[in-house]
Amino acid sequence: MTAVPYGLLRHQGPMLLTGARVVGHTLLNVLSPASMPGAAPPRIAPVSRVIAPPPDDLVARYVGWSGAVDGYDAALPPHMVSQWSLPLVGELLLRMPYNLTSVINQGVSLRVNGPLPRSTPLLVGAAVEQIEEVPGRIKAVVAVTTGTAQQPSLVEARLHMSFLLPGPRPAKDARERPPEPQWSTAGIWHADLRDGLRFALLTGDFNPIHWCAPLARRSVFRGMVLHGFGSFVRSYEILKQRGIAFSEIDVRFVKPVPLPCSTLAVQIAPADDAGRRAVRLAGADGDIHLAGNLR
Repeated sequence: MTAVPYGLLRHQGPMLLTGARVVGHTLLNVLSPASMPGAAPPRIAPVSRVIAPPPDDLVARYVGWSGAVDGYDAALPPHMVSQWSLPLVGELLLRMPYNLTSVINQGVSLRVNGPLPRSTPLLVGAAVEQIEEVPGRIKAVVAVTTGTAQQPSLVEARLHMSFLLPGPRPAKDARERPPEPQWSTAGIWHADLRDGLRFALLTGDFNPIHWCAPLARRSVFRGMVLHGFGSFVRSYEILKQRGIAFSEIDVRFVKPVPLPCSTLAVQIAPADDAGRRAVRLAGADGDIHLAGNLR
């Protein structure tokens, strides 16, 4: 496992500032009535920034933690979008009239249109693509594009999240499950007790449920869990190592990966008629932690 030093905090200033603003927003709006059901969806203007590329030492540590073997000597990992986009996404969340302590990440869609150059300023844009109220929650989709001045859409990401509404959770629909495909294991990885802290240092996402055991035990997860994006990153690189080619991947975070977790299998199914392949991350106990498809 590549070492991830505390010194990387010096690269996470924008996200740490956003985190502080989120805490202030939460303290001022704990009982915000707009967090209740029936509120009209807000109209939120998109944001964009030109930012410096991530420093080489941060990229090297991130690539090492992800388990990548090669392919990033002159390019940035496309899934590193979580590091440079979170301050912009946080800015959009701060404009929403919802309780930010209730937001949960539910998945990510990633489309790679071309390699991101490693030493060129990045043009990053974020926009709220969808806000929809469903029983028990408000679903939001934030679209993030990353590129350069010459090629503005080299990587397109969609972050799926939900704001949980007050009150009891509605019962899940009893839906008939489709037949299970023929799964094969592309590779296996594991997560140790400090992986939540490592990914926080690499991305600036310091939600304490990922690295602070006493606070995590008081959460709904009853213990520390890995960032959903962290489980996505490690699984993405397992697929690349196996030589599985794809330009689009869309997954949902089904169940958090507990820390530590000794065996996590990245499984893939044969392609369907449209060229899509189902993919999932399964634990040794049969739990499914993420699921989706790629092509």
